[in-house]
Amino acid sequence: MRASAGTLAAVVLVAHLAVLPSTFDDSDAVNFAMGVRRFDVAQHQPHPPGYPVFIALGKVATGTLTAIGVGAADVRGLAIWGAIGAALLLPLLAAFFRALDGDERRALIAAVLTVCAPLVWFNASRPLSDTAGLAVALAALAALAASRADSARAARLELLGALLAGVAIGIRSQMALLTLPFVAFVLVASRRRVATIGALAVGVLLWAVPLVLLSGGPAGYVRALGSQAGEDFSGVRMLWTNPSPRVALAAVLDTFVRPWDSPVLAGIVLSLAAAGALVQARCAPRTLAIVALTFGPYAVFHLLFQETYTTRYALPLMPVVAYLAAVTVAEAAANYAVLGTAALAAASLALAVPATAAFAREPSPIVGLLSETARLRDRGAQPVVGMHRRVFTESRRARAYAGNPPGTLLQVPRDFEWLEMTRAWREGHDGESWFFADPRRTDLALIDRSHARIREYRWPLAANVYLGGARPGEIDWYIFGQPAWFLERGWALTPEAAGISEREGWGPHRAPSTGWVRRRGSDSVMVIGGRHLANGAPPATVTASLDGRPVASFDVQPGYFLHFVDVPAAALAGDGRYAALTVTVRASGSAPVPPVAIEQFDFQARDRIVYGLTDGWYEPEYNPQTAKSWRWMSDRAVVRIHNAGRPVSLRFQAEAPGRYFDQPPHVRVVAGDQVLTEVVSANDFSVAIRIPPETVAAANGLVTITSDRTFVAGERQRTADQRKLALRIYSLTVEEDAR
Repeated sequence: MRASAGTLAAVVLVAHLAVLPSTFDDSDAVNFAMGVRRFDVAQHQPHPPGYPVFIALGKVATGTLTAIGVGAADVRGLAIWGAIGAALLLPLLAAFFRALDGDERRALIAAVLTVCAPLVWFNASRPLSDTAGLAVALAALAALAASRADSARAARLELLGALLAGVAIGIRSQMALLTLPFVAFVLVASRRRVATIGALAVGVLLWAVPLVLLSGGPAGYVRALGSQAGEDFSGVRMLWTNPSPRVALAAVLDTFVRPWDSPVLAGIVLSLAAAGALVQARCAPRTLAIVALTFGPYAVFHLLFQETYTTRYALPLMPVVAYLAAVTVAEAAANYAVLGTAALAAASLALAVPATAAFAREPSPIVGLLSETARLRDRGAQPVVGMHRRVFTESRRARAYAGNPPGTLLQVPRDFEWLEMTRAWREGHDGESWFFADPRRTDLALIDRSHARIREYRWPLAANVYLGGARPGEIDWYIFGQPAWFLERGWALTPEAAGISEREGWGPHRAPSTGWVRRRGSDSVMVIGGRHLANGAPPATVTASLDGRPVASFDVQPGYFLHFVDVPAAALAGDGRYAALTVTVRASGSAPVPPVAIEQFDFQARDRIVYGLTDGWYEPEYNPQTAKSWRWMSDRAVVRIHNAGRPVSLRFQAEAPGRYFDQPPHVRVVAGDQVLTEVVSANDFSVAIRIPPETVAAANGLVTITSDRTFVAGERQRTADQRKLALRIYSLTVEEDAR
């Protein structure tokens, strides 16, 4: 069995060395790299509490890899210790569990299931201290557990275990919660308590003394530690600060289900673990109590005080789940136990290995972005650069390490980042403009993106499982020229924009909604739509003006409205590159001004395609947790198109109707009396239709989507919502068909 653990450890090491990454994936990894360059905890090089042992290991490996000509030595010099740690986990876990319950087969099965678990296997390739710290902590636990079973070597093993327990804290501070409870347990029956405590103290002092000295003395280190503690507890969703059933459930799922990258695999492993816990409670309650003592304190701390969405924080709990599952698997006959272990390991590796290979092959989003901007900087690019606040703050360390993008960085006021971009355009910037966007944000809908180039930087794997909590995450890079229009205050084109307008007291019924339209010497078409929000109120008059001169005025009844307005070239004449746009609302007679939300807008030259959603559509909705936007449609929803005499392509994506109906609906897309396509599907589906110009003209620009099945929202949700819903549409676009 012990030879098998060694052989498997060698395989694990080789497998991980073959796929070491070449880019950083997290701000903590960048902090480690900066610490390898120059250790300064006060400057977060690395972040407090400092991880001095891991930095020392990183310096050794980085220097060695650089000397032998290995590329990306700064990243791989850190990641290599994760690979070594994963390889050591196999024999160390086997030794620890063997010392606890005396069954070599159970111990080896537990070790294999732990190391092959998707989260553990993947994180062994990351340039972070988690796996290396866990390996040293397990070495300490294995030595301490063995000291209780091996009387001949008890003294040496106990002192070694205590020393390693102290050292492990210098690799990853959270390992104190894993090792110190077991040290205390051993001390209860120890005959050498003073020496053991001394060995623990030596292990801590080996890294603590140089750490404090290099941090400017005790006062400097305490200041750095205090600043990190403030960051750890601010802006982080944890159960301690958000006690609720929903957060508690999310913490449990994040900790015990997501690490397996498959609900089915997680269900199997957790079911085996639950059965194993029952077996141990009946047959070996003392062993189960020791396991609970060892891993329980970390579990409580993790579930209460850590951001469990950061999945790597769950790594120290993977061994206890694997051990309890191994108890059940080992109950089978030897051959079946081997087959069961192999099947679980294979299922885990089938998920983890492709993810690990993709991680090594592709750069992280922030590294991919900064690498491209660096090339453009070398070519003399001088854009103005805006960012969403999350991207700005989370990329700060990466930018400090790799260099800022070229040009002028704009201010990043939280929730109002797009206004800094519009201010630059208003003040005369006429070159290229960049915006690094959080894909979950929707405020850039307030800027014309018809000519913008968009580059998406995404993880090539299931990031919420393997890289949950990695910062910065995925990023969209918008490259703007001179937009045809941009909007500022008082609009509701997305739920986010509507929320900001409501919070700030903006909106056309309160004060003019403002924007800017690029001047041009040709006729234009303006699309403006939204909702009169006061049911039962009299009509309201909506007026749109350019440079203070009305170009459209129309009455709107309570409910939805959409207008296409022809704007002559003369209306855009004037000084400056942009004409000031205002939209106001006034009431009929002496009635109070009703609330009106402007939810659709476009303004393009008449020879360009524009479109809007009219009858049968409901308000835009958004889920910030999934970053999905949608509109519900009723049984008949109309898209109005100005196609400028060109063929167009209508595309939309719909949610699976099978979630709401026993039988799939019959969905038709019709222009006039011509059926363009029909779909019958219970699953998510997409539609892409080419519509010739003569068909658009014959239908007066109206394309209708129908469904023969609907439901009333309030009846499903037990609310007063009387909307008649048919399909949830996640995206809908109309573009020129160039075929």
